[in-house]
Amino acid sequence: MSLDQSSSAPNPLSRDLSHQFQATDAALEASHQQVFALRKQLAHEISERQRIEQALRDSEDRHRLMVDRWHSDLVLAREIQQSLLPPPIPKWPDLEVVCYTQPAFEVGGDFYAYHASRQARVLLNKYSLAVGDVSGKGVSAALLMATSLSQFDASMSLKLTPTARLAYLDEALLPYTKPRRQNCALCYVELVGVNTVRPVLKAVNAGCIPPYLKHLDGSIEWAGIGGFALGQGLGAQVGYQEISHLLSRGDMIILTSDGLIEASNLTSDMYGFERFEQAIRTGPTTSAQAMLDHLKADLTAYVGEAEPHDDITIVVAQV
Repeated sequence: MSLDQSSSAPNPLSRDLSHQFQATDAALEASHQQVFALRKQLAHEISERQRIEQALRDSEDRHRLMVDRWHSDLVLAREIQQSLLPPPIPKWPDLEVVCYTQPAFEVGGDFYAYHASRQARVLLNKYSLAVGDVSGKGVSAALLMATSLSQFDASMSLKLTPTARLAYLDEALLPYTKPRRQNCALCYVELVGVNTVRPVLKAVNAGCIPPYLKHLDGSIEWAGIGGFALGQGLGAQVGYQEISHLLSRGDMIILTSDGLIEASNLTSDMYGFERFEQAIRTGPTTSAQAMLDHLKADLTAYVGEAEPHDDITIVVAQV
């Protein structure tokens, strides 16, 4: 073999190195393609994550806006609802009356109402007081509360006895309560002859807390009368019971909703009838306002920081 032929023959080592370089290049290219694909996938995932995060931020902003708008609407609804109520203190020269109501939520179902029927003879002046408590919560309760208050005010234009007035309201509210199976509990009292030595109290009740009487000697009475709540059609069928009491100067009449009785403290213990009666018994007889302030303070001291679960309404009158 000549020298030229020997030098031109393929070198096995060179061939192996060439194959290794080619394999390495192929591996590097594949690795590069993998890295490129991973970078592309990562960029897509980052972009998708950013899109999702932005969508979440937008959703949170919309939700926050909706909540703010909803809260503003509820605040407005509460202001409108409270504006439907008469002033908490009627300007009656011969009868002191103070009213208080506190919704548990933005809008509530409790209400108070009053009316003065002036007569030519002042001794025959008649004063009507009521506390109402509609079933349900939120907007539906607020709507029925407004309707009940409106129907009560409208009934004052009719010359009705206390029992006939409740029967009238029972049927008048039926079209509004029937669709949602709601009702309206109402305690109604009339005071006649408040300028006389012995004023007369007439009371009827439609499923509400019966009225309490407090005398100047500190004794209390519970006018234990009941009846079907309004808006069910039952009270108009079976009728309502009326009771009458002769009062003395300085006597107090206290009306309340069940939200006060059922108010609970942080250990879920109810305020209850017994404590309420004790608060009335120990309360001042100097004025209706002093008694109302005493009852509110006693309730507040009992429930402490516990969240309210029901509306609370109190009306105090002193003859």
